[in-house]
Amino acid sequence: MSKGIATLLVLLLIPVILVVLFLLFTKGSPSPLGNKTSLMNSVNKAKNDLAKVSPMALWDFEYETKTWKSVGSPPTCPDPFTFPAPADLSLASGILYPGQIRGGDYKPHGGARFDNLPNNELNVYSPFDGKLYQAARHLESGEMQYSLYFINDCGMMYKLDHLRKLTDKFERLLEPIPTGAEGDSRTTMINPAVFISKGELVATEVGIIKTKNVFFDFGVYDLRQRNGVDYSGKDYFNIEQYGMHGVCWMDYLQEPDKSLSYSLPGADGQSGKKSDYCK
Repeated sequence: MSKGIATLLVLLLIPVILVVLFLLFTKGSPSPLGNKTSLMNSVNKAKNDLAKVSPMALWDFEYETKTWKSVGSPPTCPDPFTFPAPADLSLASGILYPGQIRGGDYKPHGGARFDNLPNNELNVYSPFDGKLYQAARHLESGEMQYSLYFINDCGMMYKLDHLRKLTDKFERLLEPIPTGAEGDSRTTMINPAVFISKGELVATEVGIIKTKNVFFDFGVYDLRQRNGVDYSGKDYFNIEQYGMHGVCWMDYLQEPDKSLSYSLPGADGQSGKKSDYCK
């Protein structure tokens, strides 16, 4: 046999030898694709690996330590963090300033009044992305009022209150929540929290018809840090949860909403434009 023919035979035998070796070593071992348990383990491992790379950021208030804590790695908030007003401020008659005494109590949230509207119809929108975290249904002057709290993963929260008529989507979301008695606005956790995108229509009516009170509350809170306001010696309700994190939401508004909000009069007859947050 010539040297060339021998070399050719060796080359032809190499693939056959490799196939035989593969069959010998894999004999009796089930294929991962044919094994449901192995497949599920692979899927679960992939999910766990993904969670380690980009965990979901959740924020919750710890009542024992009276602090807001994040679980996971929250994304960085945009800088500057700005958003449009939740309603058309060109229709407003005045601004309720956050961080002031109103109605005999301290209010970390603000809001807006619409005394010139002929009725309580007003569209209210979500000003920025956030998860619906908790909510309440309660009575005031015998009329249903809705309170909703939303948290952006980066740590900014906003509150909408005294919404009178919700859109169908939010009606369904709040349907399981018990209705509080007159003045009882205790909230219920939304579990799981529901993501709401910026600009979604939340409500179409606000305030109380019986008393011709056309307004809604709006508050914004930075859960990442305290605002530095000294509340020493002041026994305000929920001050650790909200008051220490309240911000002047007008400063975060995009133009022209920001300038318009500051041009409007302070709507509260007691405190006017006095505010611990707005300078």
